[in-house]
Amino acid sequence: MRIIISFLLLLMSALVHAQTLRGIVLSADNRQPVPAASVFLSNTGVGTITRDDGRFELNRFPSGRYELVVTSLGYETYSVVVQSVSLPEQLQILLKPKARELQEVVVEPYEKNGWEKWGKFFLENFIGISAYANEVRLKNPGVIRFRHNKKTNTLNAYADEALVIENNALGYVLRYQLEQFEYRFSANMLLFQGFPFFEEMVSRRSGKMKRWQSNRENVYEGSLMHYYRSLFRNKLVEEGFELRRSVDVVNQEKARIKEKMRAQMKGAVQQGNKVVFSGGTLGVTADSATYQNRVMRQPDKMEVLYKPIIPADSIAYAIDSVTVGLYFKDYLHVTYPKKKEPEEIAKALGKQEAGDALVSKLQLLNNKEIAVLANGSFFEPTDIIAHGYWAYWERMATMLPLDYKPVRNKKAP
Repeated sequence: MRIIISFLLLLMSALVHAQTLRGIVLSADNRQPVPAASVFLSNTGVGTITRDDGRFELNRFPSGRYELVVTSLGYETYSVVVQSVSLPEQLQILLKPKARELQEVVVEPYEKNGWEKWGKFFLENFIGISAYANEVRLKNPGVIRFRHNKKTNTLNAYADEALVIENNALGYVLRYQLEQFEYRFSANMLLFQGFPFFEEMVSRRSGKMKRWQSNRENVYEGSLMHYYRSLFRNKLVEEGFELRRSVDVVNQEKARIKEKMRAQMKGAVQQGNKVVFSGGTLGVTADSATYQNRVMRQPDKMEVLYKPIIPADSIAYAIDSVTVGLYFKDYLHVTYPKKKEPEEIAKALGKQEAGDALVSKLQLLNNKEIAVLANGSFFEPTDIIAHGYWAYWERMATMLPLDYKPVRNKKAP
């Protein structure tokens, strides 16, 4: 009886892991099949292309929730969330043709010689500034176009076809469907999103394969993926993460000096070591001026960090059997002491020297909970923003697929 039960369990497990998603891709305007369309699960290596009749099959559909993405030249990108526990028998996908952009109705034209002007900036913010970025190559930069809005001081990048990224540091080729790249210079804020598809590189040289594996493990340790997977499994302490609460408070001294200077700015005249204002003389000596200048260089808000480590169950909870919710107020200060801060990240953060730990902050933008899954994915990504280490580390050069499993951590999902 034990043998029969074991066999049935194995059979059920095999069926679960051998699920297939079937569907057909049609053009929304005439319902004709769209052949050779790319169909893939975002941030994985699971994908295919449609046949001449527009049909496709995605075998080995992994367990969990994923974004199914369909792309074809001349059509808008299609995406929908699908879950392994409730796959449809037959999925019909209607692709909308892209509207042709007429030059005369474009308010802000594309930059002439855009890549020459913005290419380096784009690579630093999209590929990243980590040491691994030196081994990453964007193979088709010519498909990228730029618009710089001088009124809002915003840079946008567009691509009509997938960006092909060769990562020789981690051993992947990515095809990235760029949906948004926006840099707001006034706020020093980057917003980008899209759909990556991973192809694992293969080498006959065992040394290169081992190096890729080692680099992947190093990239994973202390990453957002590592954090979210640990949060899902309630293993943050065991994995080495420390959580604390932090808040931003107004720099009262800077606010006081700004208001004082603003009120007395009109009619200011320099007389020796004093500044005479229209309303009288204000004794501002050289020492006072030095102090004021030092305060004015400080940020408008300052972080107050609470020292006690907060337990994971105070911010995370079960939504259902396959989803964990994440919610917190103010900022979530995350420290990973097992790894030293890379020099290039410390420099980007304006530090004199690298810290002994990785330090990041998470902030909920719309006061909404974040849904976290076992593989480290989270929804909606536009509802949360990272500061500190993660703000500079999480780029294309350090991106891993959702089905990545570190060798040294056998229990990772």
